Amino acid sequence: MSVAETIPAADALTGTRVKPGSTRVEKVDAVPTYTPKAGDTTRTWYVIDATDVVLGRLAVAAATLLRGKHKPTFTPNVDGGDFVIVINADKVAIGGDKLNKKFAYRHSGYPGGLHKRSLGSEMQRHPDRVVEKAIVGMLPHNKLGRQIKKKLKVYAGPEHPHTAQQPVPYEIKQVSQ
Repeated sequence: MSVAETIPAADALTGTRVKPGSTRVEKVDAVPTYTPKAGDTTRTWYVIDATDVVLGRLAVAAATLLRGKHKPTFTPNVDGGDFVIVINADKVAIGGDKLNKKFAYRHSGYPGGLHKRSLGSEMQRHPDRVVEKAIVGMLPHNKLGRQIKKKLKVYAGPEHPHTAQQPVPYEIKQVSQ
């Protein structure tokens, strides 16, 4: 048995190949993987109307746009996402009895300093914070997530000051019944 018969014609794991009739092993050059840089992406502004949209579905759609997962050049370690404006945050749909039974907790750091507020009372005071917290909770919890968070703009009413950026309307198909 010759050396050429013992060596496979192509080895995908090591990136080598043997020409027929030869005993010499050649190294095959792989095509380098494209990794987008921070300046390679074009950022689009999207506006999402939160009227009668379930809070979780809104957060998933906004987080996908913010991270850039809808783009073919998505890379987990690069901020390649778009800007997202959420309007009508006060009209977002929250299902079940969550307005009364779901609580937001915070602690002052002192003994007995635990404060809790129901989601319903938080929606009356700051509906934009409730929506923002739901969206930010679906982003990475690191430096990249904090950088991505700066591209999120949430407003309780229908007006926003970003008309100069000409935002594209983004419609979420599944709304609350």
